[in-house]
Amino acid sequence: MSRLGELLVRENIISHPQLQRALEDQRKTGGRLSHSLTRLGILAERDLTAFLSRQYNVPAINLTEFEIEAEVLRLVPGEVAKKYQIVPVNRSGAALIVAMADPSNIYAIDELKFLTGYHIEVVVASEASIDEALQRHYEKHVTYQDVLGDFDEEVDLAGPEEEDKTVDLERASSEAPVVKLCNVILLNAIKKRASDIHIEPYEKAFRVRYRIDGVLHEEQALPMKLKSAIISRLKIMAQLDIAERRLPQDGRIKLKIGKDREMDFRVSVLPTLFGEKVVLRLLDKSNLQLDMTKLGFEERQLADFMKAI
Repeated sequence: MSRLGELLVRENIISHPQLQRALEDQRKTGGRLSHSLTRLGILAERDLTAFLSRQYNVPAINLTEFEIEAEVLRLVPGEVAKKYQIVPVNRSGAALIVAMADPSNIYAIDELKFLTGYHIEVVVASEASIDEALQRHYEKHVTYQDVLGDFDEEVDLAGPEEEDKTVDLERASSEAPVVKLCNVILLNAIKKRASDIHIEPYEKAFRVRYRIDGVLHEEQALPMKLKSAIISRLKIMAQLDIAERRLPQDGRIKLKIGKDREMDFRVSVLPTLFGEKVVLRLLDKSNLQLDMTKLGFEERQLADFMKAI
């Protein structure tokens, strides 16, 4: 029996048979107990939210009444928000206020604290309002297939002269699907909070990997026919020489996101046996933690440290 179910029965909010019916429905649907309780009409959502608010001594809010700032939403990636059914609502000093349908989920709270660096303050909202807020605030995740669906023809990079081939590369790298695909690779890395992007050619494969929390994850296998065009597009963005494919090159891409956020990508291109490999290091200037109070010092420890230096 779930913790929530036990509490509801103990407080005489629902009966034991009603709980058993909801648990059976939960087993069939694979959802949350709260969803089964409201879906079966055993408990109204507002009553469940009010009960959770009293039980865990946290405020209850109506998410439809809140206009959440984009800066606050960016603190929690969409994947994490959907995984734990949470919505960041506001920021107050070193605290991030988060709406949850289940305030007892300490695993979600701990992960958010680690991920954002903020102290997490919980408010409770109904599951339906959280679902609606997630759909409204977190845009659809763009996939590689969404972009590649537009691209049917193979890029012809053949040419009798090196100069002609360079012109072809410039043309191919400016084709709309190639431009979109490169943008998606960069934007998805930002959304997933990757520190590095590895774009690697092999004899029969061309793949993208993201380094997230120190571990490399394969993100996508790209079409071999787009290998030269994608690498050339990235080199153009980094203001590198697309005609030079025998020597390593280093450059930089600046990407503006929204009105006041700017990402830097340090770009390294290295010749390999099967073509050029590109590694991009991400630097988000807005996330630089230069305030010493964010390092985890207790107040007295910080005072002693400041005095010592």
